Amino acid sequence: MFSKQTMIDLATAALLAGLASACMPEVEHDHFAVGPGVGVPAAVETAPVEAGDDAADDPAIWVNPADASASLVLGTNKKGGLYSYRLDGTVHQFLPLGRLNNVDLRPDVTVGDATITLVAATNRTDQSITLLTLDPATGMMADAADGVQATGFADPYGLCLYTSRTSGKSYVIANDKDGTYKQWEVTAGTAGKVKLQEVRTFAVGSTAEGCVADDETGMLYINEEDVALYAYKAEPDAGNDRSVIATVADTAVLKDDLEGVALYDAGNGEGYIVASSQGNNSYALFDRKAPHAYVGSFHVTASADGKVDGTSETDGLEVTSAALGDAFPEGLFVAQDGLNTDPEARQNFKLVSWAGIAAALEAAKQ
Repeated sequence: MFSKQTMIDLATAALLAGLASACMPEVEHDHFAVGPGVGVPAAVETAPVEAGDDAADDPAIWVNPADASASLVLGTNKKGGLYSYRLDGTVHQFLPLGRLNNVDLRPDVTVGDATITLVAATNRTDQSITLLTLDPATGMMADAADGVQATGFADPYGLCLYTSRTSGKSYVIANDKDGTYKQWEVTAGTAGKVKLQEVRTFAVGSTAEGCVADDETGMLYINEEDVALYAYKAEPDAGNDRSVIATVADTAVLKDDLEGVALYDAGNGEGYIVASSQGNNSYALFDRKAPHAYVGSFHVTASADGKVDGTSETDGLEVTSAALGDAFPEGLFVAQDGLNTDPEARQNFKLVSWAGIAAALEAAKQ
């Protein structure tokens, strides 16, 4: 966690470094071009997904309230289901639930008289939202849906969750691949199960996937893949109004597709919006506070011992500022790896210490 002044200094320095790197040519490394910004080594990689080709997609992070070092990374296999991984990358659970594309979770979701940890994912097998509970005592997930939660989409794609500080209600926000979004309120179903009630529809304009909601500020951030990163409001009555944070056309460090987007919450309104710039294998940071100025970029390289390769062509990503034991003392960044080279294997997810990201950005100002 950074002090407010440290984050301001870091943001200023990284902005200068990031803008400078944007003017430098990309170089070849391990079959892909290294993107702009500073390089940060991966710490851990998960076991590869069972399916071949383009299969791993989107991660989420569950912070274990009893023992943060026992936290889990969830990851979709969009050809077959949902994994959870321990922080050493080994598989904790796999649920063969269909073609799950994007996943998110929220602890402390109120459903009737119960409080649960809710996991939700877009399911392209039956065009639905998969709803699960995660048991805080074991980390194991189980079905929570009161029947099939149909989306009405031809191809459910991106997804994120939002819990309102105003009402205390929780919502699932998901989209069709054409950029049409719907928002559903999480409500109590029968026999202790969960169901969704549609409360909002809006359109981004074209293909979109990555989204993240900021529960503290009530903002919703969405990547329209070939166009821009936007800021919307996350409340169900917010309508279609939005502001542009950065466009692909006018931002040198961004190269389409814009894919996953996540929030690094440093507390007191401080932090970063982190977006996957898939076209140049990098990740761009924007100030959490409006007008969301560009802060800097980084790319993920191989670990110092060479046992874990870097990332490329990232779809989904996630980040937490929670201290997850000695390995991740200032938080954790997780990114899907589209190629998984050295040695070549099926796709997986890479875990990166946020302390390493912060240190690399800090060093860039020297």
